[in-house]
Amino acid sequence: MLVGRTPGTIDDVVHHLWGNLSQQLTALIGHEGCNALFDRSLHMTSAQFPWLTSHNAPFGERVPLEVLKSALQPRDSDESARAVILLLSTFTGLLCMLIGQNLTTNILRTAWGDAFEEALREISQ
Repeated sequence: MLVGRTPGTIDDVVHHLWGNLSQQLTALIGHEGCNALFDRSLHMTSAQFPWLTSHNAPFGERVPLEVLKSALQPRDSDESARAVILLLSTFTGLLCMLIGQNLTTNILRTAWGDAFEEALREISQ
């Protein structure tokens, strides 16, 4: 499992997946668009993992990635992995509705490189 694998912590995986994806999307929809899409995904995912947004105020100066990392920190790795997978699935689903499946797939493949196929299998389950 990509999200729960070792070596590295969940923070490393989150940084790799979200950081690279955000970098690719910023060129297309800007920082505000990325933040809005992430915020909506986080809100939707919090229905199953309420602790994701229990201490989440509007981002303001905080980077969404840092909000996610701080929410995951006190959780065990299995629960964190499940939340991240659902959040990625939600995010990519919303992105597909916004820009289409082909463009989303191309962006994910560029952002995640060799990890693309494994990540896609995890978020599709």
